[in-house]
Amino acid sequence: MKTVYLIAVFLLIGLCKSPLYAQGERGITADTFYRIAFYNAENFFDCLHDTGKNDHDFTPTGIKGWGNAKYTQKRNNLFKVIAAINAECPLAALGMAEIENSRVLRDLCRGTPLRYLNFDFVHFESRDPRGIDVALLYRSDLLRIDTAYVYSLVIPPDTISRTRDILYVRALPQNGIRLPDTLHLLVNHFPSKYGGALKTEAKRAAAACLLRQIMDSLYAKNPTAFILAMGDFNTVPQDEALHRLDSLPFVNLMNTGRWNLKTGSHKYREEWSTIDHIYLNKSSLVYLRQERAFLFDRDFLLMPDARYLGQKPFRTFYGARYLGGYSDHLPVYVDVKNP
Repeated sequence: MKTVYLIAVFLLIGLCKSPLYAQGERGITADTFYRIAFYNAENFFDCLHDTGKNDHDFTPTGIKGWGNAKYTQKRNNLFKVIAAINAECPLAALGMAEIENSRVLRDLCRGTPLRYLNFDFVHFESRDPRGIDVALLYRSDLLRIDTAYVYSLVIPPDTISRTRDILYVRALPQNGIRLPDTLHLLVNHFPSKYGGALKTEAKRAAAACLLRQIMDSLYAKNPTAFILAMGDFNTVPQDEALHRLDSLPFVNLMNTGRWNLKTGSHKYREEWSTIDHIYLNKSSLVYLRQERAFLFDRDFLLMPDARYLGQKPFRTFYGARYLGGYSDHLPVYVDVKNP
């Protein structure tokens, strides 16, 4: 069985380097860069009902008919995406959103050939009603996790958290990975616009306020630290809810001048937009390739958009209709110099 998995790894890595997968970035080698990315996995649920969670749709008897075959296809699709990102450049860390629990992450990291690429994960359960959380995948041969915990977002008038937490991870480089300082990673999934953009804007503003407090605290303790916040912020860079994040010493790499794209990381009807963001303290920009962020928009993650023309993300579901794709988001990433 181990031989079969190893063969699968080598075949997939070769495929990821082929034209089918990549119009990818050229000139990136393992000894010069490593990659940090974020990916909203679009409802990575197992097939079981977890007590206290509104996950009934993602069960065999639910509206989506979420049985073992669909779950396995979803897991394998996510494996392909992660392996493809890693094949271009060593993927040291991957922030993820819409993860149900540690079971699905364990299955992803240990039930696929990712186990032979040294991937492990950090995850904590949140109080989100649907049971979706954020998580961090990382290569244990490149990073050693020193500290990990979560910050719960409480939005008045509630007295307990009812949404996703902000995950904080402090990581130390190893095995040839070099940084000017400790790596501080924050993984986010801000409240959605469900119920109306204006009615829910205060929730995203509260999340931005908490994130800024965390980043400021880390920066005050060590101004030379490498602080990177990433996630699905459920709104575009120009939104007023994010204004409290957009001041020095931090910059949004998806803002003007550092995110020169014709599309974005997400498409709603005919409109592409960037709702997945990466923030970094300005002093750390010099360690990024081209001092900017990139979109992982390889062909296999896209499909024709018959209604609104062009292309759109090849997602798992469109409403209740099963498509069998990857996600309704595209991954975003930065490449960090390894001098």
